[in-house]
Amino acid sequence: MADARQAARRALIVAFLAAGGVRAAPPGTPLPPGPPFSPAAKPPHRIVVSIDTAPSRDVLALLSADAGAPAALRRLRASAAVRAAAKSESVGLEDLFGRLVAAASGTPDPLLASYKTRARYFSALLDEMEREGTATGSVLAFRVAQLLPDLPVVEARVVVVPFLGIAGYGEVTSVRDDDTLYFVADLPRLTGDVLAAPQPREAFLKVLRAVGSEAWRTLFREHFEKPPAWGYGKAGSFDALLMRTIAEGPATVFLFADEFFPLDPFLGEPIERAFRRWNQTAETLLDPKTKEVQGRDLVTASTRGDFWGRYAAIVGAQITDLLLREVGRETFLRALAAGPRAVAERYAARVKGTKHPDFSKTVRKALEAGPAH
Repeated sequence: MADARQAARRALIVAFLAAGGVRAAPPGTPLPPGPPFSPAAKPPHRIVVSIDTAPSRDVLALLSADAGAPAALRRLRASAAVRAAAKSESVGLEDLFGRLVAAASGTPDPLLASYKTRARYFSALLDEMEREGTATGSVLAFRVAQLLPDLPVVEARVVVVPFLGIAGYGEVTSVRDDDTLYFVADLPRLTGDVLAAPQPREAFLKVLRAVGSEAWRTLFREHFEKPPAWGYGKAGSFDALLMRTIAEGPATVFLFADEFFPLDPFLGEPIERAFRRWNQTAETLLDPKTKEVQGRDLVTASTRGDFWGRYAAIVGAQITDLLLREVGRETFLRALAAGPRAVAERYAARVKGTKHPDFSKTVRKALEAGPAH
């Protein structure tokens, strides 16, 4: 009953926002503590998010080899979401179906057997998604829309496909099919080991955060990350690092749970560490003696590794979070549309003389000097 009331309240809030029931705050109004998403934002974009749990339900039915297995296989074969899932895993549909049918028939398959042993957990997770999916999907769409620049206006139909993959290489993979963007979420990867798996609700929120990050990144690349504001500079240059940092910032913001905001007061030490690494890398890239091959490796490494090892993304998230709070969504989005240097310059001006994480003197001079081209 409590869950139903909670979902109803979320749906009511989302409907109220969508209907324009909240008056927009004046530009530059600071955000209160909490996530850097404004309930008063009025993004022009039309993004619709839905969650398709049917493929995973059918995979579990097929692996159980009960009376409903043949019908489950037919539905899997007819599902556009399953076609997207197979594409995301770079496997052929017949290979996917063949492996599922073989496992259902008793052929040993350690991976699929592990899914069968965790069927109750996955079912509970899917129950959570179906119970709260409509309300939380609307909130996710609203959050993605408000962190995209206003022009051009984006229309997107997003379908989240929680899936029990057999060959996935990432937690969330995007697949475009005409006017639909599928985000295939690999549930076994996202929920981890059976002994350490989060409670279904926490797992659902983790899926939503991962999908929100990938959805923002995909839509930004498709519609906004284009020359001349974006896309200049050599692959191994300071500007390449700056572009990667600023583009990863909003995407990384989605990965933090709401209770971890504002970021630098709450997570000061790891963010300070990320800034130190970022400044060291930037200074190496600005050194004329640094070869381009070395520079490319440094830029690539800046967003690789475990979560806190992706220091460029962490720096970008701090920049995004602080600017959204202190200069407002409209000012931040104008800078984002103008390019990565505009965002970095706005951040440098805002944190000068404060205790917030900052760029080094060398980096500040490079920003003042303008792009190399």
